[in-house]
Amino acid sequence: MRLPRPRLTAPVLLWFGVFGAPAAWTTQHVTGFALTQADCNAAYRGDIPFDGLTIAVMATAAVVALLAELSAVTVYRRTRDAGKEPPASRVHFMAIVGMTIGPLFLAMILMSGLGAVFLETCRQS
Repeated sequence: MRLPRPRLTAPVLLWFGVFGAPAAWTTQHVTGFALTQADCNAAYRGDIPFDGLTIAVMATAAVVALLAELSAVTVYRRTRDAGKEPPASRVHFMAIVGMTIGPLFLAMILMSGLGAVFLETCRQS
């Protein structure tokens, strides 16, 4: 007996495609800020593996952003014959929004993560 494979519905894919990359960047940004504050605190300096944790958080956020982009592309391809009548046209438009912002947030994730690792931390501006 073969069980049916669960299939993600279009709304789940659509909303993940639109909000997945921004949520991943937000999580990475807040986590990176907390890691930097802990690394720059004299009481904890050297106690946490700052570079390793930063790379792990960056890689996780990048994977989530890539999966969100893939979700947006999937919804876009499913709705390419949507026409101009709602709600299918709105779903198609939101998929285009997800496809547009995904690479931007992926670039922000990579730039902030790699910048934190390779640039000097704990420096007064």
